[in-house]
Amino acid sequence: MKRPFDKKSIFNILMLLLSVSMLVYFCVSENGLLDLIKSAKQFNKRWLITAVICHFLNILIDAFLIFRFVNTDKQFYSFKDAFKCCMVGQFFSAVTPGASGGQPMQVYSMSQKGLDPGRATSALVQKFLVYQSTITIYSALAIFFKSHLFKGEIMHLMRGILIFGFCSQAFVIIIILLFSFNKNLTYRIISQIFEYLSRLRIIKNKDKKMENIKSQLEYFHLNNSRLYKNQTLVLESYVLTAMQITCMFVVPYCIYRSFQFHGAKVFDMIASQAFVSVISAFMPLPGGSGAAEGGFLIFFGFFFTDQTIKPAVLLWRIITYFFTILISFPFSRISKKQDKGTYTINIS
Repeated sequence: MKRPFDKKSIFNILMLLLSVSMLVYFCVSENGLLDLIKSAKQFNKRWLITAVICHFLNILIDAFLIFRFVNTDKQFYSFKDAFKCCMVGQFFSAVTPGASGGQPMQVYSMSQKGLDPGRATSALVQKFLVYQSTITIYSALAIFFKSHLFKGEIMHLMRGILIFGFCSQAFVIIIILLFSFNKNLTYRIISQIFEYLSRLRIIKNKDKKMENIKSQLEYFHLNNSRLYKNQTLVLESYVLTAMQITCMFVVPYCIYRSFQFHGAKVFDMIASQAFVSVISAFMPLPGGSGAAEGGFLIFFGFFFTDQTIKPAVLLWRIITYFFTILISFPFSRISKKQDKGTYTINIS
């Protein structure tokens, strides 16, 4: 009989518990949630509601981009299904280290709706390429125009990390472009990986699997070519992605205004959030836990007071991380296979 949870599942659960423990720390520590609740009447509720709306707009745009990328070849994939797929990705990205579970589960979700895995993978890779290149441009502009806001020893320490993060994002884009448009290189790399796994006896029927992958790659690269011939869709996707990222990055400013603060410029706080995103991308914990909170404390400590920075971190994480898990969880559930007694993941 197989164990109900393997080592990977246990590791993911531990990482999620670590993330929750950080939330608990911000709740019970000095100037944490308890003090926040006591002073709740002082908040500007409209700005808090605006923060939630901005985050939800980010999710809606993400769903619409899935809808647009899938429906490039006269194939109707409903917005309802695209929204479900988006929520599946949001949930598994939030609860798995490095957001590694989001896209694989989205491909599975699409295949359940009858979409070819090659087409699903192609659409998600294209969408990720647009997202990654847009956020890299965001990071470059923030570093170039706004790094002067943070002077002293902290910025000297962070500047190297930010530049390294920017270069890493640019490197990821180059790799994706090579895989997306160089079919022969992609096939050779996958062939070498399968050859190695076959020698280790990790996979069987290597030749049969490679034939299937070859046909999927043909379809994958064909869809890539079709996408970039559709200049209207390319322009639309970049504009919408820029709007999506802006919605995410403006949430801290809304939280800042909810504390009845004035004076900080919205573009300065958007740049600060770009810095936080670059740093948290390196943390292989669910939701970038640790790096996200630490980055927020460093870069937004210039805008908030000592008494409000912890509550600000808490509100930011509740809205952008734990709220996401809460609303996306109903779209994913763990059920038990009756015939084998093992646990598998099903998409609602």
